[in-house]
Amino acid sequence: MFVATDAGEDRVIYSASDLAAAARCEYALLRSFDARLGWGPDVSGDDELLARTASLGDEHEQRHLAELRLESDVAIIGRPKYTVAGLTAAAEQTRRAIEDRAPVIYQAAMFDGRFAGFADFLVLEDGQRYRLRDTKLARSVKVEALLQMAAYIETLTAAGVSVASEVDLILGDSTVASYAVDELLPVYRPRRDALQRLLDDHLARGRAVAWEDELVRACFRCAECEAKVREHNDLLLVAGMRVSQRARLLDAGITTVGELAAHEGRVPELSTRTVAALKSQARLQIADRVVENGNVKPPYELVDAQPLMVLPDVDKGDLFFDFEGDPLWTTDGHEWGLEYLWGVLTVGDEFQPFWAHDRAEERQALKEFLAFVRKRRRRYPRMHVYHYAAYEKSTLLRLAGRYGVGEHEVDELLRDGVLVDLYPLVRKSIRVGTENYSIKSLEPLYMGNELRDGEVTTATASITEYARYCELRDEGRTDEAATVLKEIEEYNRYDCRSTRRLRDWL
Repeated sequence: MFVATDAGEDRVIYSASDLAAAARCEYALLRSFDARLGWGPDVSGDDELLARTASLGDEHEQRHLAELRLESDVAIIGRPKYTVAGLTAAAEQTRRAIEDRAPVIYQAAMFDGRFAGFADFLVLEDGQRYRLRDTKLARSVKVEALLQMAAYIETLTAAGVSVASEVDLILGDSTVASYAVDELLPVYRPRRDALQRLLDDHLARGRAVAWEDELVRACFRCAECEAKVREHNDLLLVAGMRVSQRARLLDAGITTVGELAAHEGRVPELSTRTVAALKSQARLQIADRVVENGNVKPPYELVDAQPLMVLPDVDKGDLFFDFEGDPLWTTDGHEWGLEYLWGVLTVGDEFQPFWAHDRAEERQALKEFLAFVRKRRRRYPRMHVYHYAAYEKSTLLRLAGRYGVGEHEVDELLRDGVLVDLYPLVRKSIRVGTENYSIKSLEPLYMGNELRDGEVTTATASITEYARYCELRDEGRTDEAATVLKEIEEYNRYDCRSTRRLRDWL
């Protein structure tokens, strides 16, 4: 978006991307607008994972462009300067391509004086109408994508272009999702009107957006929101706090973690039990940390001992299991995601990694993992496989279904209670003075001087490092690639050890 001045009057020019951004978080959109206006600092930059996602999205678009070029000529509209003159020229170039009945128009530009957009593809149907086609890396349809397509359709229609009654989204797995134009436009129009009012009113006020502005919708999850949540000691810092619960607390005049911790009495529209639990959580989060042998530990309290009673007895054959997966891995743009490391740790601290660098190896890793557990169960009939959160269970089921391998065995592991998820036991039994209940947040309670450090310390870092490994491997830089792989393996080994320490601590 940018501000254009015409005959002494300012007007905001906005894009389809701005429409999508507003659907996600109006506060973040206005923060970005403030930065452009010079009213505030630059907004947070994209992280490595988002940058990689954008790059893969471009590749997905280029693959579809190459497919269309095999079928017909393609008119390419170059990206213009983001000025009124540049946008007007690009829209005129697109109009000429439409009048010439170009079979395919790539990056079709449109501009109506306020809205600017660039559709991925316009494909001519029956020599008469143009069908709008956009590529999206996601494997499911998101509202933002449909709003963008509706914006393109309405702008094209207003310019006199005959368009098809349906639009197509080419998803990341190459499936095509089609939607009727008549169903999209009624949803889009009020969204566009709301965005235009938001931007115009903001420009007219002449000041930066404030976090306290109740007329601006915030998502509470993006980087811009998270910074303000922390700066204001917002109630959302309380572990387990829902946005709806926050709203009830704000109505009751409780605005910070500290105020919640000190609150006495009821809160309208919240149960006494809910208020008590949230208050106790807030109290622990602001309580003094415990220093033990030089390590800083969060305070905790036992809420209910009963869930811990279902923990199986310790067995010599117990295993501790953790996946490393890359949801953006692909070789052909059709199939996505790879569980590239299956880490298993024994009670004796013996670590068994099962690596998978392609689909065939992933299938083999599944077979080898199940064989490993099968052999272990024969030797230790009372053993269990411990993990933290539901990903391991759901992924084993998904992969067994994908490959038609070990489905009965995975079902048996679930039926027999061999797979033990520690996360629900933690949530039901103890309350910890941390802002979330990720295993990383709990580790100060039980890891002692083994607390993690090194190059790879988060799941996101593991994913980006694995992508780096693939690049190094493909470039023939085998020594560097091996070093990265070893760092990922050490991270996974640590996660398995952390799971074992948590089991023991519980």
